Amino acid sequence: MKRSLIAFIVFISLTEYCDETIRIATFNCEFLNMRKLHMKFGHPYSLRGGLKNEWDAPGFREDKYRISGAAVARTIAGIDADIICLTEVGPQEEIAILQELVAAEGVTYPHFEACDSNDPTGQYVAIFSKRPLDNVLRKIPGREFYDKELDDPDSEDDTGVTKGMHVTFEVAGQTVHLYAVHLVSERGGHEQDAQRIAQASIIRRHYLQHLNRGEHVIVCGDLNDRRGQPTLRRIRGRDDLWGDLVQTGNAEYFPEEESGTRWTYQFRGERNQIDHILPSWSVRQACKRFKTSTVPVTETFEGLLASDHRALVVEFCFED
Repeated sequence: MKRSLIAFIVFISLTEYCDETIRIATFNCEFLNMRKLHMKFGHPYSLRGGLKNEWDAPGFREDKYRISGAAVARTIAGIDADIICLTEVGPQEEIAILQELVAAEGVTYPHFEACDSNDPTGQYVAIFSKRPLDNVLRKIPGREFYDKELDDPDSEDDTGVTKGMHVTFEVAGQTVHLYAVHLVSERGGHEQDAQRIAQASIIRRHYLQHLNRGEHVIVCGDLNDRRGQPTLRRIRGRDDLWGDLVQTGNAEYFPEEESGTRWTYQFRGERNQIDHILPSWSVRQACKRFKTSTVPVTETFEGLLASDHRALVVEFCFED
């Protein structure tokens, strides 16, 4: 009885003074896309020989997708966000299957969208939402130059955002511009570091039109870089003259007892937060508070975890 009373008091403390509370999450589903699904099962990027023949057999990938997708769906249902940004997923027809698998777990997302992607991994970004999604832009336009070699100006190349989208939704009578993005990996050394910062510049440039009109903006997804690093400084606007986005991964937004959980990915024993939810200062002003948490992944399939990422969740307490 005492525990139930405490839980009730905590719930009231988070909601009683809010006109509307919305729970937004971002979750990397780790290669939950048909084209490279074999990597989710521990196989190399490119298949050869008998293993390739096995995975290319009619219906084989579809069956494996439903096995691994069921574990991912249980994780998504457990998070139970109002809106969740999904990275490393497939195109619209594949996330429709995932939406059905999540619904089978008791959580319904009637609105879902996937980006347009030309990424060689076959990965897409998607959004599941309990609220209507409007003004859907499935590809963030723009190009940006970057230097592949620091000491060689002739190595200049250019990039776009291969996995990103923009939508709007309504909360407490206010419009929010949501950007769901997945930036290039940091495993490729300096070249991909520079490309990732260039992609961050494109996203920053696109959302500034809304930011400078005082409209609400939230950027979420797998940014493949840590708090305070150049990619995060660029996408937040810390190195230019316009308004910044808020870093909800900072300790002040976590309950004190959860300060050790501020990470979403572990690589070679090092834990870092590379998945982010970054609201504009206008969102911070419109909210009495927000609370950040991470959700560990426990669901498994064939002995493997559903994802190698933890989900990041922010609860926004909006005033009307």
